[in-house]
Amino acid sequence: MKITIEPLEFPLCVKEKLMKIPKISKLHIEFINGKNIHFNKTNLSINEPHKVIISNESFCIILLSYPNDNNFYLKDSLETITLESIKFLILKML
Repeated sequence: MKITIEPLEFPLCVKEKLMKIPKISKLHIEFINGKNIHFNKTNLSINEPHKVIISNESFCIILLSYPNDNNFYLKDSLETITLESIKFLILKML
């Protein structure tokens, strides 16, 4: 079975939201683009979300951001996380 993988560009508005958080620049942040995976000759496809990895020497937070969705999700639980919660977590990491 052949598949087609279409890389998605990381949304600039998501990056801007996160970079506006005070003191976030003191942490290591990695933005990973999502993908749209389509199985040829079928109507099946998978949307792999964008990932944001925020880390320091001892902790790591992985956030998921889906295309056409303004929410962030925690990777472990897939719970919606607000920007205020992200700010709180970042302050704990510093």
